[in-house]
Amino acid sequence: MRHKILLSALAVLLATAACNKDVKNRTADLPALNPADQDLNAGSWKTILLSRPDSFAVATPAATNSTGYAADILELKGYQKNMTGAQAAAVKYWSAGTVLRWNEIMRELVAKYNLPPYQLPDGTYPIPSAANPFAYPLFPFSNPPYASRAYGYVSAAQYDALVACWYYKKLYNRPAPYRVDSTIKTFVPKTNLPSYPSEAAVLAGVTAEMMKLLFPGEIGTIQQKLEEAELAAIMSGAATRSDINAGEALGRQVAQMFITRARGDNAGKAVGTSVDWANFVTVAQAKNETPWLSLETPARPPMLPLFGKVKCFLFDSATMVSLRPGPPPADARSSGCCSPSRSR
Repeated sequence: MRHKILLSALAVLLATAACNKDVKNRTADLPALNPADQDLNAGSWKTILLSRPDSFAVATPAATNSTGYAADILELKGYQKNMTGAQAAAVKYWSAGTVLRWNEIMRELVAKYNLPPYQLPDGTYPIPSAANPFAYPLFPFSNPPYASRAYGYVSAAQYDALVACWYYKKLYNRPAPYRVDSTIKTFVPKTNLPSYPSEAAVLAGVTAEMMKLLFPGEIGTIQQKLEEAELAAIMSGAATRSDINAGEALGRQVAQMFITRARGDNAGKAVGTSVDWANFVTVAQAKNETPWLSLETPARPPMLPLFGKVKCFLFDSATMVSLRPGPPPADARSSGCCSPSRSR
């Protein structure tokens, strides 16, 4: 009996952990990221959608002895002098790694919106609409296919944006503010990496734009995170306002390329229609196969059954078809291999 009680308690704990959608608390106390390699040649890496890393122009930065740059330094020092406890916590949070933090935010949004709709009084299921994301059911329903596409777009856009960022860092080679003014406090490890454009702002710009497309009901929250990340980069001593502005602008431009692609990649048609769903059954039965049937009451439609037609990033549709595994074994019930007469 005692073993049964312990097993029951363990099952409850595991179920609670599985349902816990809080991501960031698990990494709240991480130290500031200290990269082992600055990847100074990353601006020459192969991109995914960008034809070349300088596809979008970034203006030449002001010299570090200019009056404009001096104003940037004064702003930075002013923030550091009047930094609040909440702002210091934000600096610590983002210094653990901007890629890490943005992807944690992404995971939290996926978890928050992973809510299948309830049925309507007539027994049908409503479909979320990107055109009206606040109406029930909320858009999106971030089921596994939707989530995989969302993660793919955000990561690919972040990668291309960072390659472009590194290209301009090396081109302009403007030192970080703590290298220009030794009186600036630093809350991140010092490196020799140029600060223009700011990688934190590039990531903020590109990721925020992609997230606003994927989770339009969270635009206000996403914008708040962008502003927090950029201010944290300034307060940390790693970037000036002009570094931030150039980085965010570059990130947003890269994001627009991916957003344009996303709007035409067939994902919006992946849910199919009632005619498509009925045809799946007809085709399976014509092959003497058992079609997929929902066991819920009322029956729920299939989950993005046309997701296989969504455009891939790294190869064309013909290659995608060639990579698919062969069909599964024939239905045992239709083949008779497990019928009572055969099993005797």
